[in-house]
Formats: sequence, C-alpha cells, structure tokens
Amino acid sequence: MTNVSNTYKTELSFSTDWDIPAQEKYIYQYFHQQLEDLEANQLHVHGVKLYKVSEDIVVTAILRHSLPKKLQLEQVVLIVKDKEGKELAKKQFDMQLFGELEPCTARPWKFLFEKEDLLVSLDEITNEMDFEMVFEYYEKVVKDFDLYLDENWSNGLTEDQQVYVKELVSTLEPIKVNEISIVGFHFYETEEAVQIYIIIRNGFTETLTIENLPIQLFDATGEMVCKLGFPIGEFEIASKQARPISLSFSKEVFIKENPDFSSWKIEMIPQTL
Repeated sequence: MTNVSNTYKTELSFSTDWDIPAQEKYIYQYFHQQLEDLEANQLHVHGVKLYKVSEDIVVTAILRHSLPKKLQLEQVVLIVKDKEGKELAKKQFDMQLFGELEPCTARPWKFLFEKEDLLVSLDEITNEMDFEMVFEYYEKVVKDFDLYLDENWSNGLTEDQQVYVKELVSTLEPIKVNEISIVGFHFYETEEAVQIYIIIRNGFTETLTIENLPIQLFDATGEMVCKLGFPIGEFEIASKQARPISLSFSKEVFIKENPDFSSWKIEMIPQTL
C-alpha cells in the first residue's frame, strides 16, 4: 500500500475460493496496474470484460477499496452501462463468497446478470463491448414498526384514536438503521403553552433508554419558535418499536413572538441526545 498526496494504490488479492489460472492472474494484474489511485475511504468497481452466455451476460470486474480497515461486503447492487451511460443491466448480489478484503486491497470477481436483470434487449449487448460498472448505493432501512401503548396511553385513548395512531405508524416512511425518528401527530394550543403529541421510533437493534429528549419547534414560516431539552425519565423503547409521548412547550421559553402555528414541525437535536 502506497500513499501519495492522500491517494492510495491498492494491492491485488485473489479469493481462495476461486481457482484462477496463472495466465489469467497476469491479465488481472495488468488491468489493476492501469487503474488510477483511489482517494481515502473509497469503494470502487472497474469492469474488465463482458460476454454473453445464452440469454445472460457475465461481467468480470475488479472491486477495490481504500479503507484503513478490513472490508466485508454483504449485499451490493451493480449496474452495467454502455460508453454513453445507458443502463444495460442491474442486479443485487450476495457477496458472501467474495470473502474479506484486507485494508486497501482489490479483488477480481465474476458477476452473472440473468435475462431478467437486463434493462435492454440482448441484441443491444455485444461481446467485448466498451462498458462501465458502478455501484448503486443504498442505505439499510427499518420499517414495519410495532406500536407500543403503555397503560396511560391505552386508557387515555379511545378505540378509534388507537386505531388512528396504529395506522399512522404503518404509513410512516422507513428510517435508517441505527437512527431514532420523531414525528409529531397532534397539536393544540392554550394561553400558556402548546402541547404536542409525538411518536418516537427506534431503528437500533437494541432497546434504548432515553432520559432527555431535545426538541426544536418551528412554525409555518420555518422559523424556530423554541428549543428545549425534555427530561422524560427513563423512557424505554425496544428495537423496531414506536411509542407515543406528549410534550408541553411553555410560551415563556418562546424565542419568537407571535408564531404562526397554521402549520408546524418538530425536529430532534441529535448532538445532545
């Protein structure tokens, strides 16, 4: 591994599960030597060869990375494009057999795109054509949260209200893995305060205990009305669980006079959670 001006030259490695003839290894070494150095913390795929097999296509590529730690890929989505950038094929691959990559290394691999993975007619694809391969990046998300109502909420909501909250949870957008999400679903105002009901969702794999909930409140103009940290005791929320909670914002702490609450939104302040 060499590091010049914050760029990295990867070292080529071969999977022990792939019996590659020595002559073929020399070919991969040649293509690998032609590749430009990577910037720090990059994951890159370079297409080497494409050919058709019956109604499918097989693409050989070199995957490389410049992370300072070992890399274990689980699932990747790869897209094959022609030299004009038109997408020819797309597929998600299970990379279990690919194995683990040492820091700042590269490895060749073959990918089979079957007929159903092709985005164009097979006639538009030719053997040895010029092409490129890219990753489609996606983030793991959590969906299908279970609504949990403690005794106070179960007794305080009518059956229709409970159905409404449950349906609301089922329609919320998925959240990222290892993320906490809050959504406000009810608002009412008195002379002294505004009361907001929110749903907290836990996207972590373990149960979380929240002791302080820092919230920003915005009015219809998008301006901040107030920012508060709510000490909520030991509020426990299990993995993939959604729990409602009510918060009261005293008007004495408003930093904006005469806010327009014709619409509103709340945001959590993650830095202080």
